[in-house]
Amino acid sequence: MQTKLKTLIKSLEKTRHKYWNIDHKTGQFLNLLIKALNCKTVLEIGTSNGYSALWLAEALTHTGGHLYTMESNKKIRYPLAKENFKKSGLKNISLILGHAPEDIPTTPKKFDFAFFDATKHEHQDYFEILKNRIKKGGLIITDNVHSHKKALHSYQKTLKSLKPWESTFLNIGTGLLLSRKKA
Repeated sequence: MQTKLKTLIKSLEKTRHKYWNIDHKTGQFLNLLIKALNCKTVLEIGTSNGYSALWLAEALTHTGGHLYTMESNKKIRYPLAKENFKKSGLKNISLILGHAPEDIPTTPKKFDFAFFDATKHEHQDYFEILKNRIKKGGLIITDNVHSHKKALHSYQKTLKSLKPWESTFLNIGTGLLLSRKKA
C-alpha cells in the first residue's frame, strides 16, 4: 500500500465512530479477500466518508478491478468521500450519489463482490435487487451482523435459507456475514 494512502487511512481512523466506519482489521480482511479471489467488479452500499472504499479500491488496484460505491447523504458524507478519493490518488472508484436499492448502477451487469454497510432494515431490498447480479462463486459481505443483530435477523435468516447461497458468520469487527453464491 502506498504511503500516501496509508497516511490517509490512518487519519480517517480517528473519525471511525463519527462516520460509522469499519475497523482497521475489517478493512484488512476485505482487502485481502478481494485480492485472494481476484475480484474485478465490486459494489459497496454505504460509502460514508470513504474509509472502507479505500480498502476495497486499493485491493482492486492489484486485480485490475473497479469499485462502484454508493452514498445517499449528499450534504456531508458524499462530499467527504469525494474529497478522500481525490486525496488517495486511486483512479478505480466510481462514487455514486444515490439511495440503494433504487440507484444501484445497471452497469456492470454482474459483480464479483458486494459489501453491504448501509441502512440495516433495507439489506433485504439490496439483496433482492442484487441476488441475480452476483456472479457464481461471488460474495456478499454484510457488516454489523453482531452489533445490529436484531435489525439484521430476518435478512440473515433469508440468506441462510436460500439453496444457491451459503453463509457463515465471521467474528471480525462488528460481525460479518459472508455469503457465497454457489450457483
